[in-house]
Amino acid sequence: MKRLISLAFVLFGLSFLPLDAEEVGGDSLYWLDAEQKMERGDYEEAAKGYSKLIERSDSLFRTCTVDRVEDMRKKYSIDELEWQANRQQTRLWELIFGVLLFLLSLLLGGLIYLGRERRKLIKSRNQYQEAKTLAEESIRNKSLFLSNMSHEIRTPLNAVAGFSELLTTQELDEATRAQCNDVIHLNSNLLINLIGDVVDISCLDITNMKFDVGSHEVVALCRNVVRMLGNIKQTSAVIDFKTEVPMLTIETDLCRLQQILINLLVNATKFTKEGSITLALKVNECGWAEFSVMDTGCGIPVEKQKAIFGRFEKLHEGVQGTGLGLSICKLIINRLGGDIWVDQAYTGGARLVFTHPLTQEGRVVQ
Repeated sequence: MKRLISLAFVLFGLSFLPLDAEEVGGDSLYWLDAEQKMERGDYEEAAKGYSKLIERSDSLFRTCTVDRVEDMRKKYSIDELEWQANRQQTRLWELIFGVLLFLLSLLLGGLIYLGRERRKLIKSRNQYQEAKTLAEESIRNKSLFLSNMSHEIRTPLNAVAGFSELLTTQELDEATRAQCNDVIHLNSNLLINLIGDVVDISCLDITNMKFDVGSHEVVALCRNVVRMLGNIKQTSAVIDFKTEVPMLTIETDLCRLQQILINLLVNATKFTKEGSITLALKVNECGWAEFSVMDTGCGIPVEKQKAIFGRFEKLHEGVQGTGLGLSICKLIINRLGGDIWVDQAYTGGARLVFTHPLTQEGRVVQ
């Protein structure tokens, strides 16, 4: 039993020792010596031998344990340094990624801001260009208006002043006096019409013109307009009216529609000294009323067919007028829901066509 206990202590101590051949051999000798002493019965000396073995094993155990702990501490220090290095590297990559993401966001935000400012600049530039174009157009229209009006008003005023002064002559016979009255009356009406055109274009321009829309029969209106102009025309051309409908009732402003018809017919008489001028009325395939004024005059050049509906546009400078008549017609027709154009297929003179809805349902005409 004693041997087993001693052997256990020794083996326990030796199990932690490094496997050095010399140290193992020395311990074996101590062990054999103690065994021999035990066999001889020299227990006290054997116990001392076992004690030495135990002390030696304890010393070696402590040394080995300290070495192993130190090795473990060194290994832990290395692992900790590697972990810290990896952590620092991870933080460095995170920092680089964060900086790149920030720079990318800053670049993207800058591009978005620059694009927005560029769009604002383009919009401002376009608005400036539009305002400049409108201002130039306004100046041009003003110059044309003053030029046309100064010429158009001066002629009838000179006639009124000259023939009024002539009427004061005592030696003037009744026939000449009547002719002077007719000239004065004609030029007075011309002045009134010029002023009316200016007022109309101003009212339509600021949308203050009021429309009195109602149901009206327009076939009779066309006949009356043709009959009236036939009595006062200053041309040898024949003015007539053609239609295939006996009656046609539409929702319109009767006075404004009559104004359009008179303007178109009077405009045709200025350029048709002989031949014919025809006002026609029909219901087209779209179910709208279609009016047309066709003449056998000099016609309208293709390059001027769209421009003639502009303000102060005149086909011939030598013909009397303000250049506002067709512009007024277009504005009124558009306000009534229709449209006007020049028939390019007609080559026997000029043919102006405008459409008018039969009803104003769903539309507000003011």
